[in-house]
Amino acid sequence: MVTIKSERAKELLLNPKAFNLYPLSQMRRYPGDEMNLWVRIERDGQNVKNLSFGGQLQDYEKVILETVSILIKGKKIISLDSLSLRECEAFLRDRNSETSLDNIDANEEAKLKKILLWMRAMPDENATQEYHFSTNLGAFRDLKLVDKVRELKAFLSSHEVRNLYQGNLYPELIDVEDMTVYIQAPYTSDEEKALFEELHILGVGTFNEENLNFIPEA
Repeated sequence: MVTIKSERAKELLLNPKAFNLYPLSQMRRYPGDEMNLWVRIERDGQNVKNLSFGGQLQDYEKVILETVSILIKGKKIISLDSLSLRECEAFLRDRNSETSLDNIDANEEAKLKKILLWMRAMPDENATQEYHFSTNLGAFRDLKLVDKVRELKAFLSSHEVRNLYQGNLYPELIDVEDMTVYIQAPYTSDEEKALFEELHILGVGTFNEENLNFIPEA
C-alpha cells in the first residue's frame, strides 16, 4: 500500500485544486482499467491553461494528479510526454532526503505514463474546425515558406485530421522543405503506419499536390 508521508502531499489531499469528486459534463473518461478517471484540459493555444480531474481514485493517485496539474499548468501540452512520477514525487517532498510517497513501485510509473500519453492525445476543444485550402492562394508549391507553414498547421489542427487520429497522439508539424513535410506522429505499429498513410493521402488531396511528401518523425 502506498503511504502519503510529506506534509505538502497531505495538504494537497485536504485542499485539492484540480480534483472534483463527481465528473463534470465537459470531462472525458479515461478508457483504461488502471483508474476510474475523468479529465478535462483547457488550453491556451499549445499551452495548458487548466487541468480538472474527477472519478473515484485512491488518495495517493489524487495527490499525484494534483501535482501533475501544478507542474504542467502554463506549459506546452507536449510537456506531458516528459513528465515523470519521479518528478511528481520530488515536488511533493518536504525535504530532499525524505520521500513523500512510500512503497511506490514501477507499475505506478508505467500507469502514470500511460495516462499522461492519453491526456496528451486529447483533442483541443477550441481548435477543431474544418480546413479548406483556398484557391486564391495559388498553388501550394509556389507559396512562401511562412505561408506553407501556416496552412499546414491549420490543416493538422483541422477536424478532419483530429477525427482521423482520434485516440492517438495528434500529428504536429516539425519542418517544411519545398514539397517535403516533416511531421511528428506515432509511426511504430502497422496501424500507426497505415494511419500516417491516410494522413498523407488526405494532405495530397487537400492541397491538390501529387508530389507533396509527408515524412514521419516519431
